[in-house]
Amino acid sequence: MIRFSPPGLNRVVQSLPGSIEASYGGAEANAAVQIAMLGGNVDFVSSLPVGSVGDSCVNYLKGLGVNINSVVRSELGCMGAYYLETGANQRPSVVEYHRTGSTFSLLQKRHYNWEIFLTGAEWILISGVTPAISKIASEAVMDAIETANKVGVKVCFDLNYRMKLWRWNPKFTPIQLASKILAQCIHKSDLVIGNEQVFSNVLDISTKTPNGDLTKRSTDLARQIIKSFPNLSYVALNMREILSATHNRFGLTFYHKERDVSFLAPSDETGYIPYEIGNIVDRVGAGDALAGALLYGMCNLDTFDYQQVAEFAAAAGCLSHSIVGDFSFINREEIENLLTGNSLGGVVR
Repeated sequence: MIRFSPPGLNRVVQSLPGSIEASYGGAEANAAVQIAMLGGNVDFVSSLPVGSVGDSCVNYLKGLGVNINSVVRSELGCMGAYYLETGANQRPSVVEYHRTGSTFSLLQKRHYNWEIFLTGAEWILISGVTPAISKIASEAVMDAIETANKVGVKVCFDLNYRMKLWRWNPKFTPIQLASKILAQCIHKSDLVIGNEQVFSNVLDISTKTPNGDLTKRSTDLARQIIKSFPNLSYVALNMREILSATHNRFGLTFYHKERDVSFLAPSDETGYIPYEIGNIVDRVGAGDALAGALLYGMCNLDTFDYQQVAEFAAAAGCLSHSIVGDFSFINREEIENLLTGNSLGGVVR
């Protein structure tokens, strides 16, 4: 997508007519860029319109190290877009989508040769935003997941729920449609990423463990998720406490079903201590940076253990809050510096 943002903390009505900032973004693309920034080998599969805007997008992704040979180009439709007003203090950020009629919403599943696209892959990451766009996009997602299951590629499903989407079947409310389709996706996945709120509100999965013991609470929730979706091997719970639009606490629980163990990050010998992010620059895409770093770790289990995977992913998500735009330009050295205690934000000379 193209992301349009008013300068600074301005609102759209303050900025138009006038100047507005344009950049690229989108959940899977954000995760792909994070993996590439870490040195991973990653392909981006999507469909973009023929023309200069589509050319610019694929060239930009290629320049960041993302493989773009699986991007389908078409004369059909246009580039999807969204407008973001960045919130401050008690005013939340606001997103307005313009995705109806985009190439991605119109191109049918037959245009994606998943068996070729998935050759040599270990994981495929799909976001819950993708099937929310249109019935056609939802069918393409299911085809991708089913092909991955068939050829032995593991599926990571990031359970992003966007209440302003999911309007393509008038027989259902957005949340009813999301619940139906997202459950179908997770039933065929190996790893799911989400948060307590979305599992409760969309999939009606919750824990009765009191708020006081976060370790027990997150582990119990992960067990409840596994009970509903026994095919899963892993559950990643994004733990975000929103104090204001510019002040969040942030962390991750990574649950391993076979071991029945939760790995909380960041943590030390005393237990879980969330990142205190008191001056958020831009939180859009932080969950995608976490997802990308998580999969990078899962693809490198010869050098990472599961606690390190969780710590690495949480740190990537934390640092992404300091970057303007959807894409996280955080590299592995910066993540490792944070993990080794360099968290004061001083000057590196």
